Amino acid sequence: MRREYAPLRNLQDRLLPSKASESAMSIFRNRRMAFAAALAFVSGCGGHDAAPAAGADPAAPDASPAMPHCPVAVRKDLAGPDIVGLKLGMTLPEALGTARCALGGDARVKPENQWLDHLDTYGVELGTQSFAVKKGESHPCNYQKEWQSCDGAIKWERVDEIVTVATPGAPGHEKAVAVWRVRNFRDGQMPPVQTIVDALVAKYGPPQRTQDSDQPNGYTAGYRELEWIQDRRGAPLADPNPLYRQCLGAVHAYGEQTDVQWKDGCGLNVWARISLSGKNPGLALEFDSAMVQQSDLYAHAEATQNALRQLGQARREAEVKNAQAGSDVHL
Repeated sequence: MRREYAPLRNLQDRLLPSKASESAMSIFRNRRMAFAAALAFVSGCGGHDAAPAAGADPAAPDASPAMPHCPVAVRKDLAGPDIVGLKLGMTLPEALGTARCALGGDARVKPENQWLDHLDTYGVELGTQSFAVKKGESHPCNYQKEWQSCDGAIKWERVDEIVTVATPGAPGHEKAVAVWRVRNFRDGQMPPVQTIVDALVAKYGPPQRTQDSDQPNGYTAGYRELEWIQDRRGAPLADPNPLYRQCLGAVHAYGEQTDVQWKDGCGLNVWARISLSGKNPGLALEFDSAMVQQSDLYAHAEATQNALRQLGQARREAEVKNAQAGSDVHL
């Protein structure tokens, strides 16, 4: 996951202008068939129990936990769209369980205990701040020959799907603030490009921005990109509203790389890209999608820092009190 920290740029860079009263900076993280079937694919469903990958060390840091009972119980009051069943605002257990049920029991889970850059923990030990669930073909890593290309205890031969969720928060207050999904299709299983486009529009409504490219790049013959952009109240943004240019382009996913930026005043961003097969541009080689609610993420980051500050202060005061109770200083 790419991790960058950069100052806010001007409108030509598609970000809000900086203000003296604001302390926020743009933070980047790194990091199909018939129409009905395609709509189910975009929505996400299913999951099955399976044994861990052969040769995997169950004690390894990236070994997957026990498969939850599917479907996972999720609060009914969660509003907004979803990606493969994942909604912004989910608790860590809700998000992790939903992602695992979507990808199945043979998928691997990789948690991270750091996500927000420049976060002062004040000595508080954080829980899972983000996780990735990855599905594909793998084998136990041969460290003598493959150590440079291993992912923890395994070596991936092929990755079919990755779902990444950012879940920052103080202990007990972790929640999903951004979601990324990458889906790589195998030969003979590539869905029609237009079918995915139609399913996306049916799921999220008409996009506020589209971009098409027929320029070949590697194994692809171009791409179709769609983005849904809202203000903080949930109203769609479009030109000539100045917020449109300021809030678009907030979240992306490219293979193993994820990135996001957020700014108070912007709302929901949903982004999707369909990479066209180089062998047949009418078929999809890869489908990527991501979403974030910028103002909600901004507020949650501020609240997390404040909560950690209070927890750290309480811990220091308790340490001083305990030290005073047991001290016996002779001068």
